Amino acid sequence: MAQEEKNKQIVTIAYQRIFGDLDITAVDDYISKDFVQHNPTLADGPEGVKALIQRLVSQGVEKQKIEFKHVIVDADVVILHSRYEMAGKEWRFIDIYRVENSRLVEHWDAMMQMPENRANNNLMF
Repeated sequence: MAQEEKNKQIVTIAYQRIFGDLDITAVDDYISKDFVQHNPTLADGPEGVKALIQRLVSQGVEKQKIEFKHVIVDADVVILHSRYEMAGKEWRFIDIYRVENSRLVEHWDAMMQMPENRANNNLMF
């Protein structure tokens, strides 16, 4: 299997386990000790991801199957376009991960909640 395909598998499996299954043990399986988080609301390292999972669970977010619309791979970078539900609302995410030695080492993201009133009828996903 080509390295890009391996990176794709690593990231999609990690994302499902961490954010879909809310499996805090998956953080130790997939996140590097030196994980760099570019989302300014989250701390670096595995502990930042674990804190996020704990917060999601405490807010009543339930386990769910992550729906990936697009998965784009460019060498060691994997870009996910996904659908997620939080607090009874639909969200769309774009997550960008850099993979090194089969671990997620860096992350960027953008997210958007489905608005109550839409200015158009174009699909978000």
